[in-house]
Formats: sequence, structure tokens, C-alpha cells
Amino acid sequence: MKHLKICAVFLICAIMTSCGANEVASSSTATISVPKQEQSEIITDKKLLYKNDDSNLAVKTLYLTVRRGNDGENTNHSWGEINSYSVFDYERMGVDRYKVEAILQEGDENGPLAGGFGYGLTTPNATVQIRGQTSSKYAQKNYKIEIKKDAGSLAGQTTIALNRHMFDSLRLRNKLCFDLMAQIPQMLSLQTQFVHLYVKDETRDEADAFTDYGFYTQVEQPNKTALAAHGMDTNGQLYKINYFEFFRYADVIKLKSEESYDKKAFEELLEIKGNDDHTKLIDMLDDVNNYSMPIEDVCGKYFDMDNMLTWMAFHILMGNIDTQSRNVYIYSPLNSEKWYFWSWDNDGALEQTTRLVRGNSTARGWEYGISNY
Repeated sequence: MKHLKICAVFLICAIMTSCGANEVASSSTATISVPKQEQSEIITDKKLLYKNDDSNLAVKTLYLTVRRGNDGENTNHSWGEINSYSVFDYERMGVDRYKVEAILQEGDENGPLAGGFGYGLTTPNATVQIRGQTSSKYAQKNYKIEIKKDAGSLAGQTTIALNRHMFDSLRLRNKLCFDLMAQIPQMLSLQTQFVHLYVKDETRDEADAFTDYGFYTQVEQPNKTALAAHGMDTNGQLYKINYFEFFRYADVIKLKSEESYDKKAFEELLEIKGNDDHTKLIDMLDDVNNYSMPIEDVCGKYFDMDNMLTWMAFHILMGNIDTQSRNVYIYSPLNSEKWYFWSWDNDGALEQTTRLVRGNSTARGWEYGISNY
């Protein structure tokens, strides 16, 4: 990762230096050579996905009726159990995250709406589990709702990620960042929607009425469905970075054909969301960690530099510090060596500004700015 960071810092400094060249004459000049990116290599997000009218800020109302399922699908649990454990508890117990079955329905403040998704259903069309890492320890949980096969989709999506953002008092940082990214040509964004959630818990002895669970942000889940929606290659490689710093990790990151390949260990670093042929990933990591190769050549070969530098600059400007080793996806089309950064969790953005407004000093000031990378 140090090798990759040096490249990014080097190029940012070069860009900043060149920006001032028209204002201040220098008695000597220094030039750098950055490999030209072929036009055919460049990909762009499908910006038509993002609404630019008032409906982008509208609040969608969702109703969730949760029930016990069966042991075979790991859904024979109570809603209380779902909300009791963090991902770290599951790791200590050595079990998969518990789920419950659910009926997901669209509606308004008066209840499910005729003609809306899931209206009139009496059998489950989805499963629910908690989502997130550190946030899963909080009392108010984030939820991952997976719509069952052949049960349709909600606005074209079959995985519904609902984020509570418990420590974002404004509840809008994540959506704000994705809305800003949607306007930046060099970045890949995701569709977002504010959601008002109601839950009816039928895992209890007596079924409750719907309970108001408050305000969430729905964020499109990067997966093969999202790749198709954004005009990307559904056969390409897509990894969610859980904790990964671009070291080689040779004892874990291997081809799936190798006898010692351990998918569970692999996904502790990188969750596989696309093509599971890891050859291209390994080739890139080999060269990134080869200090005999000029780093500008390595970065020019394997990364879309406009995308990488814009992604880095965006998060520096927004103060979103928790992005050096997680909270991002990396994507590469099937017939390309290039990798692209695709932002994921942005609820840490503007935290420093919020602290300053409230008169609080931060104990982690060293993490802000380019030194974070």
C-alpha cells in the first residue's frame, strides 16, 4: 500500500504544481511522465440514474413485517435476536449472521399502498439481517433486506441496505456525498433514497402493530445488479474492501483453484461481489508491491488515474477519513487491466466541521488531509 500511496501523493503534488505554473514563472522547470490513458479504457457512470428534481429528496415509506423462518435458511430467529448481536458477536460465536423472514411493502404514512411493491402479500418476500461493522454495535441497527428470488425488485434493486447513521445528527452526510459524486464525471456514485421505516414484529407471542423505526438512508448495493444498472461489465471483478491496504497478502489472496484457497479468509479482506477469477487482482498486487518497478508506471498501467485521484481528493475535501483501508469497492471490467475506486460508506464526512461548529476539538486531527493516505 505504501507504494500505491507514494504514487498518489506524487501525482497530486505534480498536479498542484502545474496548476500554479500560469501564475508564477519559474527559472527552472521539472517535468514528469505519466502514461497516457487510452480512450477505450475510460469508463463513466450512467448519470441518468440520478434524479435531479425534488423527488431526489423525497422520503419513501417502507413497511416490514418480520417472522420466524426455518433452520435451513438461518431464519428461525426472533426480531429481538436480530437486534441483540453485532458482527463481532457473530465472529466470537463462530456463526453466520441471524436472519428473519419478512414481508416488505411500499406505502405512505397511512399504511401499505395498493399498487406498491409487496401490497396484499401474506407470505414473506424477503429476509432481513443486520449490516455494517462498527455500527452494528450501536443500539439502533442498520439492516440488509434481501428480496427473494422471483419476488420482484424495489426500484430495480433486490438488496435494500438501510443505514441508520446513529451518530450523524443531520442524517444526511452519506446521501449528500453520493449526490455530489453523481455530478462528478470521474467518480462512480450510487442511487440513494431517504426512507421512513415501520416494523411489525410477528416473532413475538402476540403480533404487534407497526412500530415507527424512524429515518434511514437507503443506499444501492454494489453487486451485479448495480453493475448492469450503471452500464458496467457484469462479468468484471468487483470487491468490497473490508480491511485491505494493497499489500500482497500471499497467504490469503490466491486463485480459487489453489488447494490452500480459503474463501472465508479471503473475504475477511475483500468480499467477492463479481467475477471470482482473482488472476487480475493478483497481477496488480504483485506489481504494486514490486519496488523495482517505477510506481508511476504501475499506477498508470493498473489504475484509472482520473478516478483514483478524484476519489482521493473528494474524501480529503469532505473529511471522510475512514477510507484508507475500507469503505470502498474496487472494480475492473473483464477485458481491462484498469481498476476503479467506487465509494461506499460516507457517514464520516464533515465530522471535523461538525465538531468545530459545536466547539469540540478532535483528538484525531492528524488523520485529516493527505497524510491519511
